[in-house]
Amino acid sequence: MLENVKQHIKQTRGRVVTDEDIWKSLQHKDFLPRTTQFLWRSMHNAHWVGPHWTHIPECQEWAICQECGETEDLKHILTTCSSPGAELIWSAAEKLWREKEPEWPEVSIESILGCGLVDFKDEHGKKKHGSERMYRILISESAYTIWTLRNDRVISQAGSPINEAEITNNWLHNLNQHLQQDILLVNRPTGRNCPRLPPNLVKETWSGTRDNESNLPEDWLKDSRVLVGCRALTQDHPCNRCRGDGVMNHLGSTFFVQHVCMDTDTS
Repeated sequence: MLENVKQHIKQTRGRVVTDEDIWKSLQHKDFLPRTTQFLWRSMHNAHWVGPHWTHIPECQEWAICQECGETEDLKHILTTCSSPGAELIWSAAEKLWREKEPEWPEVSIESILGCGLVDFKDEHGKKKHGSERMYRILISESAYTIWTLRNDRVISQAGSPINEAEITNNWLHNLNQHLQQDILLVNRPTGRNCPRLPPNLVKETWSGTRDNESNLPEDWLKDSRVLVGCRALTQDHPCNRCRGDGVMNHLGSTFFVQHVCMDTDTS
């Protein structure tokens, strides 16, 4: 997989990276611990999926995707499985990304595992730090969400399908967890062992993705109720009367957005 990622970065970004570059990128500071662990295990091929089960006679059927009938390796789970999770989440991720950038890089197992190495530049060759950071967050959290929903469907729910609302809610929940952490890291007390995140970097990261963005105050980083918006997910909905409902967390703050269609007449 290392060679595949190196080849992908060379072809898509025009850069030559080393094994060390890739391993370091998996521990990028922009990843949450859960996604770092997920990406690290993925690169090591340490998830018990697909071919891992073929060597155990009584478990060989677990190597096959019950949705598609294909070998259920990580590439299949994250990018090609016909279950609604992967397709829906990558479609939503693309729509959200296009709120920031015009071009959506093709998703592959190599682009997922190499997302910590991505770079974006403007027409003058200047690095776009906010877009780079958003891409790392968006790709890693989307892949992690697909993985956890697959585990829920296959293991916890014995193959029962997960509805689209639940899929989208889980994805938005994970993105908003990251946004909430960014807000905490911007506002936490300074000290040698607890550096703050630069406010401008956080603003550049999440610009174009926040709910009701045009009406947010200049100091929105002080408001834990700011959310990743659902506009990108509902702008093509024919009813034009969709809204986002907030779900309260244990602190009493709105935690994530749920798409709710207000049009009850489907005729």
